[in-house]
This record gives sequence, structure tokens and C-alpha cells, in this order.
Amino acid sequence: MDEHLLPMVKSVAYILEAFALLWVARLAYTGFYRRVDLQAELFGRNNTALAVALSGYLLGVVFALGGALWGPSGGWRADLVGIALSGLKAIALMLVASYLCEKVLLPRFDNTKEVVQDQNLGAAFVEAGLHLANGLIVLSIQQGQGPWWSGLAFWALAQGVLLLAGLLYEWITPHDVHGELERDNAAVGLAFGGGLVGMGNILSLAASGDFTGWRESLSFFAEDALFGLVVLFLIKRLSDAVLAGGVKLGAEQVEAAPNAGAGLLEAIGYIGGSMLIVWVF
Repeated sequence: MDEHLLPMVKSVAYILEAFALLWVARLAYTGFYRRVDLQAELFGRNNTALAVALSGYLLGVVFALGGALWGPSGGWRADLVGIALSGLKAIALMLVASYLCEKVLLPRFDNTKEVVQDQNLGAAFVEAGLHLANGLIVLSIQQGQGPWWSGLAFWALAQGVLLLAGLLYEWITPHDVHGELERDNAAVGLAFGGGLVGMGNILSLAASGDFTGWRESLSFFAEDALFGLVVLFLIKRLSDAVLAGGVKLGAEQVEAAPNAGAGLLEAIGYIGGSMLIVWVF
């Protein structure tokens, strides 16, 4: 086969395998994680909240699959097997992480009920943020070189820090995040979800790189994670002045008619700030 055509054929095969893994990921979400009739909800009830949550999950899985598709080729068959195994592992880690984060960050209500039955956009935005954050973390871990158990250990560490960041966000936020989400406040959900994506992006940097020993790798992770936490919460304070011209974005989000634009601006502040941090370091 022509030397220019063969890489294109291989690329098509890898993409088709990735779509097959996305199909598996969707089945896992609807069959085990949410247990929902996707067709009826999306196209019968026009459930926008479920579409937001599912889209965040699938995009997070795409991020995670990047770790399986990344790197030098080991040969046609080896690549296909490696992508399949890494992809299935990524899907499992995504679902476990999202379940744990949901139970810790949103323990007061049933997310399935909120997203599926009540079509709560606020809860859906938070869930989508969790999925995207987890996808970025899994992507970073799969790109590093080292024994499988070191990757699993740093994935667990990253989840712990992500949970801590979410709890700190709720603690320093003047309004009751849970209470606002329970009244279907999409603005508050947008801001919280954006904060989780931003922190997940920074944790992907902290967990990146090859495993070089516990002391050095843990030191690198701790320094980056702590720096990211501090900077991200500084961004929360700067967003009002820089992005909103002095308007209190948090206050706008909890008015009688919540301002979704204020939640979006705060979310963009977190995500944009995290991207700048990752690019600088």
C-alpha cells in the first residue's frame, strides 16, 4: 500500500474504534450510571438537562480516549488492542470518579431524579463539569510513562483534590450552592461546573509526566495542585472586577430570576484561567 495512504487507513481504523468505545461509554452511562431510556428522554420529553449531562460525559470520554490514541505506534494490531484496553479503563475510571464526586459534592439530593425527572439544568451543568474534569485527568495520566499502579494512585489523588476543591468552592461561596441547585438554578450550576473543569485542568497538569519515584512525583503533584487551588480561587475574586466590570457575579446568579450569563462568565473565568496556568507551566 502507498506509504501516504497507509497512515490514513490506520487513522480511520483508530477513529472507528474510538467511536465504538463511545458507543460502549453511552451504554454504560444509560445502563448502569443513570439507568434511563435515552431515546424517550431526549426526543420524547426534550430533556435538555439530560442532554447537557450526557454531552459533558461523552466529551469527557473523548478527552480520556486521547490518552489511548496518543503516543508512538506499536504496530497495527498492538495499537488496536492497546486503544481498546485503555479506552475501557478510561470509561470505568470516568464513571467511578463521577459517582464518587456526585456523592460527596451533591449529597443532599438524587442527581438522577434531578436531571432525568425534574430536568434540572443547574444539576446537569455541575455533572457535566465533573465529567469534563475527570476526562482531563484521565487523559493526562494515560499519557505518562510508569507502572499501571502509579497511574491509578495519582488518579485517586487527583480525585481527592478535586473533591476538596469542590467543597472549598461551596464553603467560600456566599450563597447556598445546594439550595440554589435544588431550585433549578442554572446560573449557579454553570459557575460551579466551570470551577470543576478549571480545577480538573490544573490537576491534569499536576498528574502529568512520567513516574520517577514516589518522593519526586508526589512533590511535583502537591506543588502544582496547591498552586492551582490558590490561583483558581484568586480567579474567583478577580472575575467580578475583570470580566464583569465590578458587578458581583455571585449576587447576579441568585436573584429571583437568576442571571445565567453571570454564571457563564464565572465559568469562563475558571476555565480560561486554568488554561493560562497549564500553558505557562
